[in-house]
Amino acid sequence: MRIAIDAMGGDLGPSAVVQGAVSAVKSGTTSAELLLVGDEAILSHQLERFHHPAQIRVVHAPDTILMTEKPIEAIRKKPGASVLVAVQLVKRKEAEGIVTIGNTGAAMAAAQLTLGTISGIDRSAIAITVPSRPDPVLLLDAGANVDCNPQNILEFAMMGDIYAKTVLHIERPRVALLSNGEEPSKGNRLTRSAYSLFDGAPLNFVGYLEGMDIFRSRADVVVCDGFSGNIVLKVGEGVADMVLHLIRDELSRHRWMWLPLFFLRKGIQNIRSKIDYREFGGAPLLGVKGVCIIGHGRSDALAIQNAIRIAHLAIEGQLVEQMGTLAAQFAAGAKL
Repeated sequence: MRIAIDAMGGDLGPSAVVQGAVSAVKSGTTSAELLLVGDEAILSHQLERFHHPAQIRVVHAPDTILMTEKPIEAIRKKPGASVLVAVQLVKRKEAEGIVTIGNTGAAMAAAQLTLGTISGIDRSAIAITVPSRPDPVLLLDAGANVDCNPQNILEFAMMGDIYAKTVLHIERPRVALLSNGEEPSKGNRLTRSAYSLFDGAPLNFVGYLEGMDIFRSRADVVVCDGFSGNIVLKVGEGVADMVLHLIRDELSRHRWMWLPLFFLRKGIQNIRSKIDYREFGGAPLLGVKGVCIIGHGRSDALAIQNAIRIAHLAIEGQLVEQMGTLAAQFAAGAKL
């Protein structure tokens, strides 16, 4: 198994990516060969800081796509960009998956244009693991497709179901459709049309789910169009950030409150680990012909390590092959 890592993206630079890769190997997170893709001189210098295992090697890529660049334009101008070189390794079967924390739009475009989508799947989708009580929830699409049709929504459900079984190890995932109410009569034209397609699909479909119930684990997989999914994601991040700042502001005004926190530190650490984006590693771009994990731009070494873990699990569980098999079965029988 080989995983290509776009080592030049992210807010913290190559040092965090290299450290995360080394940690992934040394901790036993992965047994895969890791291919660090980027400027060879920079990456080799970073690797010298660690007693890195032999299963990590550098693949040179002369260019980097910056966060501020327009994805399609940058891909055309920079054929030697690290994210493109990494995706091409997957295309040539020199790697089974890619991890990147760089420009999300460029990563999506590179994967879709270079790898293409699985036969029988019209569009790829970004799947985000959302902190929930008691267990995390998989939400897709989180922003890859602003405009969708009902067929796309059903495809997202199928891909989310397979990912939940393969990577999250949920035996029979509960799949729900995001709407503004639980009654079948609720929803807009898109959700009502998608709802009708779920009848007869080989899914554990539990019906509509309201936004607030995403955080109550009323389902394991929640599907929607990318426009709605991205809003849910950004609102959730904003609320979490606001709550943390309110707590910090209150503690700064009342210093005596720090004393009880000493006795609650274990519980606070547990809560923090459940809502920490670094623990989830990254979001898979489902539907392309290769494992593609897209991490947050501010990912540190821990987040990189977990993104590699997710990629390893997806490859090991033959995620792409399973999606292709199910899509072919539908094509031979009933259309998705």
